Amino acid sequence: MEPTLEVQPAVGARRILANVGWRALTDIGSKSITLVLYVVMARELGESGFGVFAFGLAFVMLVTTLANFGQDGILTREVARDHGLVHRYFANTLALKLAVSLPALGLSLGVAWAVGTNRQTLLVILFLGLAILVEQLIQTCFATYQAFERLSLMPPVVITQRVVTTIPAIVAMLLGAGVVAVAAIYAAGTLVAIWLALALLARRVTRPRVETDVRSWWPLMRMAAPLGIAGVFITVLLRVDTAMLAFYKSDAVVGDYGAAYRLFEATLLVSWSVNAAVYPVFSRLTRASEPPVAFVYERALKLVVAPTLPLAAGAIVLGGPLAQALYGHDFGAAGSALAYLGPAVVLYPLAHIAGSLLVAQNRQAVLAVVLGFVALENVLANLVLIPLFSLEGAAAGASISQALLAAPLLILAWRTVGPVDVRRIVTGPALAAAAATPVMLALRDGLVVAAVAAGVAYVVLLVAFERRFYPDDARAIRDFLRQRRIPSYQ
Repeated sequence: MEPTLEVQPAVGARRILANVGWRALTDIGSKSITLVLYVVMARELGESGFGVFAFGLAFVMLVTTLANFGQDGILTREVARDHGLVHRYFANTLALKLAVSLPALGLSLGVAWAVGTNRQTLLVILFLGLAILVEQLIQTCFATYQAFERLSLMPPVVITQRVVTTIPAIVAMLLGAGVVAVAAIYAAGTLVAIWLALALLARRVTRPRVETDVRSWWPLMRMAAPLGIAGVFITVLLRVDTAMLAFYKSDAVVGDYGAAYRLFEATLLVSWSVNAAVYPVFSRLTRASEPPVAFVYERALKLVVAPTLPLAAGAIVLGGPLAQALYGHDFGAAGSALAYLGPAVVLYPLAHIAGSLLVAQNRQAVLAVVLGFVALENVLANLVLIPLFSLEGAAAGASISQALLAAPLLILAWRTVGPVDVRRIVTGPALAAAAATPVMLALRDGLVVAAVAAGVAYVVLLVAFERRFYPDDARAIRDFLRQRRIPSYQ
């Protein structure tokens, strides 16, 4: 019997914050466990071994990008509007991903072999390619959870995957295993995760009918094409710098940059968490709805700026001590790269939320155009910056590209939904960050003390400002945190 689910469309702050919390728990758990794996990998495999893994991951992310050619975003948007459409979209999305991505992975392996790539790197690419493909199938399950606003099901899947990957991989490395074994263990962990994701979908959300119609694939691809193209450009923006760095520089340099980039990626969980909660709401609301979509959009921007602005300042001021404390003194150059990635920490969430709003409002075509221009700029900039400035050039190029992306997307979002109160979004975080930064500078020699003292200063000042000038926003957060339990949507 198919599970029943009664979900009424809602835009209440408690519901959105609950879903933000579930997605944040997913990403914090995932990133924390994965960071442990990367730290051990860097220490046990060294700069060269870690560089091979970083290159392999960036390479397969590029070549398997067609595995999700926008289909998941379309599934979430359409099913959020009409839950009955899950039977039409789910199985066809999975089948289409496999049909498109498997040939691309096979072709890329053939090309890598033909150009003389060594056996170790080929095996890493193979295992990581299969792992990323399975993770793309898991993302379709997550897209369905998101459409039904059941993000509470994501943490068990993701955290289980990370645990069954990280513990065996660490044990294997301590026993002398190399990077190929780590990649193979990573691939095995994804098989556990997809079994769990499908089981939770069937038992706790809905049981999509397993029926595919090849004739529907082309209309689905055509609908998703602008979003898919945008996804390709996003992948280029996030991965091509590592691939290009590997072309110009040694595995050790790539390893340093990979170490810094993993720390930058850990901050992306803020925008991913907020976006996962608000995207279905963006899809249902309009300029004329009650509340209007601009109301939710403004608060979504505030939710991503408040935590990422101090993280950006921390990356710039404390990047060097943090990288060496985590990875060891051999990764000193990673700290310099992390400092140059600092501006991207706060710019990426702004662009991500604005872009998500455009997709939810059926404006994915303009998003693809903007991303295409910025992706081209990023490649051209790296052709100059990497040969001249090595990994610092790649990091600076990433921040420049995020700035060039955020500006037009914010303008387009404003034109789509109407104006938002910029002072409400940035004033409190900016003032609190301005006060916390000197604390970090003064205590920079003691990493933990500097981070804790600056964090306390930031939170105290931000809370005081919000309670004085925007009490409604402060009250919504306070009420959410005081709940004895997060609401259930069963």
